[in-house]
Amino acid sequence: MKCNKSKPINDHLLRSWIRCRRKAWLDIYGDKQKKLWTAHSTLQLNHQIDCFHNLSQKSYGIGIRACEEGKNIAYGVRIKYPLIKNRLIKANLPILRKTSGESIWGNFAYQPILARQGKKITREHKLTLALTGLLINNLQKFQVKKGLILHKENEVIKVEKIKLSDNINTDLIGSLLHLEKDIESRTPPPITSNRKKCTICSWRKECDAVAIKEGSLSEVSGIGAKREVLLNKIGINNIEELAKIKHYKLQEKLEIFGTQHSDISKQIILQSQSQSTNRAIKLNPEIELNNLKKAKGLYIYDIESDPDIRHDFLHGFIRLPKNIKNEISLEKTKYSPLLNIEKNTESFLWKRITKKLSINQDYPIIHYGETEPISLLKLGIRQGANPHEIEELKNRFIDIHLLIREYWCLPVRNYGLKSIAEWIGFEWKQSNADGARALLWWRQWKKSRKINKMYSRNLNSIFEYNRDDCIATLMIAKWLIDH
Repeated sequence: MKCNKSKPINDHLLRSWIRCRRKAWLDIYGDKQKKLWTAHSTLQLNHQIDCFHNLSQKSYGIGIRACEEGKNIAYGVRIKYPLIKNRLIKANLPILRKTSGESIWGNFAYQPILARQGKKITREHKLTLALTGLLINNLQKFQVKKGLILHKENEVIKVEKIKLSDNINTDLIGSLLHLEKDIESRTPPPITSNRKKCTICSWRKECDAVAIKEGSLSEVSGIGAKREVLLNKIGINNIEELAKIKHYKLQEKLEIFGTQHSDISKQIILQSQSQSTNRAIKLNPEIELNNLKKAKGLYIYDIESDPDIRHDFLHGFIRLPKNIKNEISLEKTKYSPLLNIEKNTESFLWKRITKKLSINQDYPIIHYGETEPISLLKLGIRQGANPHEIEELKNRFIDIHLLIREYWCLPVRNYGLKSIAEWIGFEWKQSNADGARALLWWRQWKKSRKINKMYSRNLNSIFEYNRDDCIATLMIAKWLIDH
């Protein structure tokens, strides 16, 4: 692999490196045909546009010329400067805001602005803001002490001021030097131990293949970055070595790091054995599941949500009017999507849901994970349902995810709906569809529905994706019964 010593480092590469060293290396040298499209970057861009649009638009311009003219807002300023020796650092600053100061353009200066998603400010946000801060400071010959981070929460734009301290700038320069060293290497950095971050990465399939080939411990469900380090310290470096060790020996070795690690020793050994042999291991031979086996029929329930405004915009149901032990015709299963377009229409939504669920009050409601019962019960409480009604509804829920974790150890790297369903042979009709993409479709449809019908197909795509989620939940429940 030819290393690239002349390529400038930009803000996108820095963000990739902070998330994962290997991702930054692959962004330069990876086979672009193996790179997946993800909805995450588009959601981030749309979020950024919404945040920036709320700033004052009275006086604005484009590029450095806007700064020279003293505009309140400068969009798309492109800067490059050698912040580290022999290496240009580039950035396309989406937006700068005029503030007090003494720059080369007059008695004013510009401060960097960043839009973020997520619940809290991370190191990635701070270092990206620091990078844009140092670049604009070098351009305007004036040091701005603070930057702004915008965040949209419940339709309200919140502004947080971040001090661009010497400590942050020192961390930034150190990170740029480490990034430079990584991208000059002929071989990629190791796969990250924190594989949770990989779910939104466009290189995930590439790294998954390498991790499986190497038998990486990060592939084992229940082993995160910290636990992998502890296992390495006691001489266990891959799945095969973990699968062969005796439970009592591993428990003894892990006890020195705390009981929270030793207590999980049996679980991670069984998980590694399941994954290394590609077979399911039954944890409880006395499994009964009478509430599923004896049910005359079922409701299957799945929600799609917009987490930024805490809005469950779609409640999807399938009603199965027969026992789950019988053969199921997926083509004949009736799917009922209940849209909740605006948050202030919840009373109507609650009536529709309770009417649907009251048709067969003895049917259990199966779901995958804790989101559905929590959301529906909270909705009921907000709409004034009495405690008896809430308790009856609560008792009807059956979490298929909990049953899988309680009774089976499966050869999968995580116990998410998609991993389990794909392992048992179920396939979603839409390739590369996930919750983030459904959210993107929803936002596109909601913005355009009053203007034109360009995105009307997106609503159908959401319904199809949610229906597949419901069917996947049903097929996992059937697998549990059949096995």
